[in-house]
Amino acid sequence: MAEFTNPYAEEDPFVEAHFECLECGGKLWEYGIQRRMVCEDCRALFRTDEILEAQTS
Repeated sequence: MAEFTNPYAEEDPFVEAHFECLECGGKLWEYGIQRRMVCEDCRALFRTDEILEAQTS
């Protein structure tokens, strides 16, 4: 079996986003692999493009 290193196994996949939750105003964290953001307070889940669109409007 071939061996390889998985960079996602060693690093935290969540990155703090510079946006506020549309539900409660809490901080959002982005899970880039799935293009989703989650609020650290209310745990609401959003699509990244939905948040970007809301912030530019």
